[in-house]
Amino acid sequence: MKTICDIKGHFQADHVLRLLKDQQYNLSLVTVYRNLSLLVEAGIIRRVSVHEDAPSGGAWYEHIWGRSHHDHLVCMQCGRRVEFSYPAIDVLQEAVAREHGFTLERHYLELVGLCPECRNEKDRA
Repeated sequence: MKTICDIKGHFQADHVLRLLKDQQYNLSLVTVYRNLSLLVEAGIIRRVSVHEDAPSGGAWYEHIWGRSHHDHLVCMQCGRRVEFSYPAIDVLQEAVAREHGFTLERHYLELVGLCPECRNEKDRA
């Protein structure tokens, strides 16, 4: 768990496996995925969705325990992720939940589009 909590930013299971192998642990990718699931259930990390067309594919995770809430902008071409906090979005989500009789326990917002670099490449093409 310390290895995962020491990771800055977003990561994938194969990244965790490489770090653990560098530390001389002999684990399989299946074992890493099992443990990631347990850490998600415990609220220490969360699985962040990734646009299916992103080049890296697969599930991404991030360490959330003890961190302030944030949402993401995700580039659908290169997979770049930008973390942001915008209090007005939280207020609107609460209002929508109340309007439909829900009590929010947590939320996750991911806005998918093109980053400036990918948009410029697309415009040049």
